[in-house]
Amino acid sequence: MNEGMSDDKLAKVRASLNARHDWPCSYMFKFIAPNDPAVVAEILTHFPGHTDCKNRLSSGGKYISLTIHEVVQGPDCIFTRYSCASNIKGVLAL
Repeated sequence: MNEGMSDDKLAKVRASLNARHDWPCSYMFKFIAPNDPAVVAEILTHFPGHTDCKNRLSSGGKYISLTIHEVVQGPDCIFTRYSCASNIKGVLAL
């Protein structure tokens, strides 16, 4: 998430997250990815096994949306998760 993001923008996002959440808390991550089990598995490798993950196929079945709830300690954990997912080909982080 922080790749290509200026320090000022990153600081604003961090401040916004800190204003809206009391850490630790459950945070919802959303991804759209090609409907490929290998891609889904790669996304999930960046989340602990005890996270709650729901998925939904697109109407044509070509894409899958993942909604993952994880208890995080703060903004840096969120930035790390999105940064890791952004390196996976075809994955869109929302």
